Amino acid sequence: MSTTERVKLPSGGWVQLRDPQTLRRGDKQRAMRAIKSVEGGDVGQSLDLLNGLLTVLILDWSYPMPVPSEAPGSLELIPLEDDEALNEAIEPARAVLFPEKPDPKDVADPASPTEPSAA
Repeated sequence: MSTTERVKLPSGGWVQLRDPQTLRRGDKQRAMRAIKSVEGGDVGQSLDLLNGLLTVLILDWSYPMPVPSEAPGSLELIPLEDDEALNEAIEPARAVLFPEKPDPKDVADPASPTEPSAA
C-alpha cells in the first residue's frame, strides 16, 4: 500500500500527496489551524478549506519554493493552470476529513414498498 501519490500537473510540475487513508485526527486539526492562519479564520469558505487541506496533504512538489506546511503563503504562487488539478486531486482527502452530512431527503425512497421503521 502506497502512502503517497505523485500527481502530474498541467504545467508539467508535480505534487506528492499523502494517501487520504493515512490521515488522522491530528491532521484534521492541523488543516483547521492552517485554514485559520491562511485566510483569517473564515472556516466556512471553500477556498480556506482547500488551502488547509493542501497544507496538510502536500509532502513535496516540483515548485522552487517551500511546501505549504513550511510556508503557507507558497500556495498563492502555484501556477493558475495547476489549481483545478490540485483541487481534484485532494477531493478524496476532503471527503475523509470533512464528510458530507447525510440529508434525510436523500435517504427516503418513495418507490420503496415498505414504510420506514419507527425509531
